[in-house]
Amino acid sequence: MASPVLACSLAALSTVTSFSVPAPQLAAPIVEFAAPESDGDYEAALTAVDEANIAVNRDPESSLPMLEAALEQLVGFGPQIAADPKGREALDLSQLNLARALLLADNEDRAARVMDAVLLTARDRKLPIKRFGPTLVAFHDARRKLLDERGAGSIQIQCRLACRIVIDEQPATANSGLLYLGPHRVWVEAADGSAPAERHEIELGEDGVSEVLYYPEIADDDECEIVAPPPVAVEPPPPPPKRILPRWAEISVAVIGVGAVAAGGVLLGLDGKCPGGQDPVADASECPDLYEGTVSGIAAVGIGSALIVLGGVTLAVDEVRVGKQTGRQAVLAWQMRF
Repeated sequence: MASPVLACSLAALSTVTSFSVPAPQLAAPIVEFAAPESDGDYEAALTAVDEANIAVNRDPESSLPMLEAALEQLVGFGPQIAADPKGREALDLSQLNLARALLLADNEDRAARVMDAVLLTARDRKLPIKRFGPTLVAFHDARRKLLDERGAGSIQIQCRLACRIVIDEQPATANSGLLYLGPHRVWVEAADGSAPAERHEIELGEDGVSEVLYYPEIADDDECEIVAPPPVAVEPPPPPPKRILPRWAEISVAVIGVGAVAAGGVLLGLDGKCPGGQDPVADASECPDLYEGTVSGIAAVGIGSALIVLGGVTLAVDEVRVGKQTGRQAVLAWQMRF
């Protein structure tokens, strides 16, 4: 369906700083996106990206088309991703994983396009680039430097009614602020549902130029109120688990237990024997006294066994609890080093 929205290029607004105001430019081309069908389709798109990432990690070259197709489907759900921090993280990690896989396949040109797409949408967000090793970090830094040198523009959204705006899968206001030059995905919808939602791709092609999008059509009315999506509540991370005992104490208890068992075994081994090593039956006249270690040996073995169990169990429980807290369990959180 062709979009009724007309776009034109204006000089940067006074609120956008750090570059000079250029003369008005012709409109950049605008392409309408297909609307997402349902939340169920969004969950299916996330699942498809997870599966594609696993496939790429196992066999990068043959699975690249699968991951590219899954990402192309996922970016069609901009409003859902904007309201879902986990979805945003999944998209970032998947795009970085795709760039990594392309580098491994010696396809630097395609890797550069993918990395640029990630940086175009990142804005001030800190990308989890260090998870993928120094090679991709250096590649990321080089591409960011090139984008910085090209310059920046902005997108202005002018509404005739209260609206919600999402730019590059992130909640936005009428003024996008500075964005790297290149394509940016824009979703605009009426807050009360009175007008159909519109999805566009706007190309920022010149440093300092602000592209203007009118919703739902160009009008002389004043800009309307912008209703931003409600903030997403972020739960604080759980406090780190406390150990039952310090690790050194748990190990010491187990070691003492081993020593006690050994001592008890020695006492039981000497029980009923002569101090001089004689036979208590054949040399009874020369062996008036016998070692008595039954009670003390059994006690030492019992106490030592209890200490071994106590130290071992507390050490095992603490290590499992701490390991669960600090371990990473995610389909997307790969630790790549190459």
